[in-house]
Amino acid sequence: MQNDGEMRTGKRRRSLVDIEEERVWANLYRRAADPVIAAELVAHLEKNGEMRLQHSGLYLRCKHVLRREKARQARLRKIGAAIRWVIHMVIGAPLGWTSRLFRFMGAVLLACLPEREDRAAAQLGRLTSGDANQVDAGQEVSPSEIARPLRESVATDAGQQAGMSASRRPTKRAGGRAR
Repeated sequence: MQNDGEMRTGKRRRSLVDIEEERVWANLYRRAADPVIAAELVAHLEKNGEMRLQHSGLYLRCKHVLRREKARQARLRKIGAAIRWVIHMVIGAPLGWTSRLFRFMGAVLLACLPEREDRAAAQLGRLTSGDANQVDAGQEVSPSEIARPLRESVATDAGQQAGMSASRRPTKRAGGRAR
């Protein structure tokens, strides 16, 4: 089957599997620039020491690709951090400073406003301090009036106001309406 020339020189005929295997390895040499394929090749070659010695050029090329990819990722992280810092300094910091300034100005303005006396709080303070006789300045209220229900005091106050306004009316005007 083999011709005489091959037998004399000691060349053996290569099988189709060997030829295909060489094609695959040649294709892997070309595709080793991809970091994903390089990582897979390094993992495969590190498992088999004989293969790593046989394809040491491919192994070294894959290691170089992985180192270059790692450096690229580190460079991209640094660039991203620098961009985030610049955006923070251009947009974030001035917004933070102005919001703090507005809060400070608001606090100053509130401090400058005159204090408003809360009548209910003042009355509550007088009641709790034991000075229950004076609810409003110039008026005396007995403890029984404080205990009286609200609607009775409202009805009484409304009646007193109506009586006071009726007594203050001029007589001409009241007579003129009676027609």
